[in-house]
Amino acid sequence: MADGGDSILEMNRREFVRLTLMSSAMIAVADLNRGAVAETSAALDGAPYAVLTPLAPGAIRPEGWLRLYLERQAAQLGSQLPEVSWPFTEPYWAGEEQAESWWPWEQKAYWLDGATRLALVLGDQKLLDKTRSYLRYTLDHPGSNGYLGPKFFEDPVGDYHRWPQNVFFRGLAANSDAELSDSAGSGQAADLKRDAGSGHEAIRALHKHYLNDKADYGKPIRNITNVEDILWCYQHTGDDQLLEMAERAWNEYMTVTGPGPADLGDLSQMRVYAATPINAHGVTYAEIVKQPAILYLYTGKEEYLRLALAAQRRIFDHHMLIDGIPSTTEWFRTRTSLDSHETCDIADHTWSWGYMLMATGDARWADAVERGCLNAGFGAIKKDWKALQYFSCPNQFLATIDSDHNVMEHGGFMMAYQPNPGRHTACCGGNVHRMLPNFVIRMWMRDGAGGLAAVLYGPSRVKTTVGAEAREIEIVQRTDYPFGEEIHLTLNPTAPVVFPLSLRIPGWCSAARLAVNGKPVSLPQIKNGFATLRRRFSAGDTVTLTLPMKTALSHWPQNGVGLEHGPLVYSLPIKESWTPVAVERYTTAEFPGWNALPASAWNYGLEIDEARLHEEVKLQRKPMTKDPWVDPPVTLRVPAKSLASWQLQANPDNPEQLFTPPLPESSAETLGGEGKLQFGDLEELTLAPYGSTHLRVTIFPRAERAPRVDKVPKADKA
Repeated sequence: MADGGDSILEMNRREFVRLTLMSSAMIAVADLNRGAVAETSAALDGAPYAVLTPLAPGAIRPEGWLRLYLERQAAQLGSQLPEVSWPFTEPYWAGEEQAESWWPWEQKAYWLDGATRLALVLGDQKLLDKTRSYLRYTLDHPGSNGYLGPKFFEDPVGDYHRWPQNVFFRGLAANSDAELSDSAGSGQAADLKRDAGSGHEAIRALHKHYLNDKADYGKPIRNITNVEDILWCYQHTGDDQLLEMAERAWNEYMTVTGPGPADLGDLSQMRVYAATPINAHGVTYAEIVKQPAILYLYTGKEEYLRLALAAQRRIFDHHMLIDGIPSTTEWFRTRTSLDSHETCDIADHTWSWGYMLMATGDARWADAVERGCLNAGFGAIKKDWKALQYFSCPNQFLATIDSDHNVMEHGGFMMAYQPNPGRHTACCGGNVHRMLPNFVIRMWMRDGAGGLAAVLYGPSRVKTTVGAEAREIEIVQRTDYPFGEEIHLTLNPTAPVVFPLSLRIPGWCSAARLAVNGKPVSLPQIKNGFATLRRRFSAGDTVTLTLPMKTALSHWPQNGVGLEHGPLVYSLPIKESWTPVAVERYTTAEFPGWNALPASAWNYGLEIDEARLHEEVKLQRKPMTKDPWVDPPVTLRVPAKSLASWQLQANPDNPEQLFTPPLPESSAETLGGEGKLQFGDLEELTLAPYGSTHLRVTIFPRAERAPRVDKVPKADKA
């Protein structure tokens, strides 16, 4: 990336992994930070080798636009899904024992985890009571040996028979962490009732469950995801048997993993260190790839971290899309304009990258979380929080119950906005509810020196303790970010306190500025993407961070280009013509499915001179709006030309069935020897943030002439 001004980004911006995350310097930095943390691990009450440690759910409360969307989520599908669609309407995790297989328990557990976290970050007692009833039922109905979960797969046979527990136990852990933090007076706000004893009770219950369970946690494949919960339990008990169990399970998993066609995770060392494209299911890979990073947090063994870094590199090198989430439908795919991702992958990859941040202390992982949530995440939900997509795509010109353009379920309903867009395959309908609550929970993290790190930006406030004295403090963050460039922090410790305050400087920002109490100060040296202020803070002190945003052009297959500004990707929003769709068992009158057809022109190419990007792409700002994802305060004006020949694709056997087309071919061979696409006159388009759209064009063809192909002259006859 060029320094200063606007820049041109080549498609392989995933170089951030290749150039930094896999370097020996990166490992060395993690080692240095790890040593500092290990000396104070008891004070952290967390993983002993973590560079950064998240706060308990409830310590951070959203405000502004962030609270608006979380409250909307809680008022709509976040709380209403159990009244809207099967299987969420059934009492899975509350006594139901009938199903085809493990799927309904997994799907319901996704919602339970997300809705519990949503209630905790909002202080929503009604929603918390609703989710706690399932947590309480499971704790109150263990098996004779302490087994927690449905009797349906208590006997450890068949596929994925312990995977649903991993999903459910994350919600149990979140509630327990909030309870324990609240009882210590350093976390959850007093506006939520405590579930008496549930924090320690859950720890004891999980401890007994894992020590007595006869299941094999190294296989079937997704059973290995329980390493995450086993080590959470180890953190709270210190029982070395749990650590041994986790390592033993991982070692066994490594003997069976490999590439498809079976879903084995494709994490063998040979494949990982060869940096091959991934041949695995997206969710399986995302859920398993974080396990070695978590093992590193508790063991300090560098081979775990090294494997995790190399495994993540494959995602960014081969599969990453412009909106920050890899191509996964449902297996990993390529990076064309039609490649999409499952909404589960938005929640799961951003969750995994949070663990990478904890293990390395490198802010690039926070950049990745931010990019995925603020672009792909918002781009996959209907902005009233009454519907979402199972598969979403940077280019989607329509989204109907028969317009799915992906290899999997081609011609199906999974790209339509629906309350449970997978219907019988209901994972995304539950998992989407984890995305934004987890974003909030991980906005601030502790370091190993009594300090705090601002990891993700957005309007919010945090209450925690800092410094050697564990001084109570509230920090209020006022900002329009990601739509604005300034972040204002007001610090209110109960008494003056010395502690390090680390501020993430995003990788796209090369000219950050800092002010303390209104006076400019030199920006501290940036290390691992963080600038750290080490000083004495008093009540009312302010810190202002300014992150000047750049406009950048990225290149994609088939001569495609995309635009971004700061952390946001920009798209041409297509006006939608919405028609409700009723589907028995999966929709209601209040929460229908939707057919969305294009009601405005979308077939344009961009005509941009890369050398004059900052002149030709014009940033337009207006005052911050109440709902910036419906009425964006920032847009881009870009030069473009229409392309009449670029039309929706029709099924030749059913012309009424339409699909989003690929980028138009521009070779001389496909265009009858002329070597050019026939564009219209030059005009200006307004692009909006990707996350503000439902239908959109994000990857554009280049509106310029291809080089003319001259015919080879025939040789003269003798």
